[in-house]
Amino acid sequence: MDNLDYLMQRVKPVQTGSSVLTSTSKYLNHAGLRDWIATHFLRRNGPDRGNEGDTADGLISALAQLTDTDEIERLIANERERNPVFRAWIDEAYIGPHSVEYFAEYRPGTIGGIYHDCLVNRGFQVNLGRGTLQPRTPYEFIRFRMGQIHDFEHLVTGGGFNTLGELLPYFVRLANVHRHLSPALAGELTKFYVLGGYRFPVRAGLHYPEIYLTVLDIVQRGIRIGLESTPIFMARFEDVLHLTPIEAREALGIRHAEDLDTDEASRIFDDRGDA
Repeated sequence: MDNLDYLMQRVKPVQTGSSVLTSTSKYLNHAGLRDWIATHFLRRNGPDRGNEGDTADGLISALAQLTDTDEIERLIANERERNPVFRAWIDEAYIGPHSVEYFAEYRPGTIGGIYHDCLVNRGFQVNLGRGTLQPRTPYEFIRFRMGQIHDFEHLVTGGGFNTLGELLPYFVRLANVHRHLSPALAGELTKFYVLGGYRFPVRAGLHYPEIYLTVLDIVQRGIRIGLESTPIFMARFEDVLHLTPIEAREALGIRHAEDLDTDEASRIFDDRGDA
């Protein structure tokens, strides 16, 4: 505490004529996003508010308001010219014809069979499946496809379908997109994952220290998988639905993934209190 003046040497007050909070950060300037971050980074968990609803509770709408879609389309066009793998993915713009019936043909234990069980017996809904409004632009396609494959990413990265299991696909995607795309485009495509992904480690560090090392291990695993694997977000998962998760990882070039048991850590983190 004695060194505060020393640490504050380079902090220079800036004069402004504004009567409201203003800064060089459009994120800090957005009142709704400030409130979302304060709430969902600092709160405890509890039965009154499921963690899966966090991002729908203001983050998605705030980022939509702050997104310059024309600029992102320009970055996509530039990336398409310099990155042949990305160009092929964008030009094909493949969307899987997903429905409960579509997954019914796959054997138990395969990617398709496990997902079908989740749809039938665990109350899951098909992510952006058949009948959903189709994307009209490259950026809309990317957002659509990244949403459509999310549950498959759980299975191939090893993150269980529970609260802390979400950390693996979050941090895999953060690292993987930055590994395989230009920085500016990668940054635009991962803002949701930066804010959505880091809320759990912050909450765990503040309120659930008994599982903090587990949370850090999951984050490290996700980053390693993302950095050292092929572009998972461009993968044609529909080609490996007949394979087990282990076989699918090999076929898709996903490295260092293994199934993690995050049930007990998630129980503690969720503040459910049940044994």
